[in-house]
Amino acid sequence: MTVLLRAALVIGVLSYFAMLRTGADPAAEARKLAGAVPSAQAVVPAALEAVPPETRDRAVRAVLARGLMAELSRRAAEAPPSNDTLQETDRQPAWRGAEPQSDPKSGPKGDLRTEPR
Repeated sequence: MTVLLRAALVIGVLSYFAMLRTGADPAAEARKLAGAVPSAQAVVPAALEAVPPETRDRAVRAVLARGLMAELSRRAAEAPPSNDTLQETDRQPAWRGAEPQSDPKSGPKGDLRTEPR
């Protein structure tokens, strides 16, 4: 793809320099070509009238369906409101700033039971 873009750029630059070399004004050439092309405001209504009504209706339905699907997918992507009932204090871990509590069931060696089985 870049080869094609480079080729188009080189051809355009060489054409521009060729016009400058012959003494032609590139801006005047562009104005002359722009005057020969009809405006889009004149061409679009005629092109729409040339399309058969069935095809035009199908195209309109396809565009509307595409827009509707885009809107529905956008709405589906939105996150639903949270049903979370936790308070902000519930989310804070208890070990931050809390005093260590001793477990009354544990013996001097931590969680090891001193009772015989």
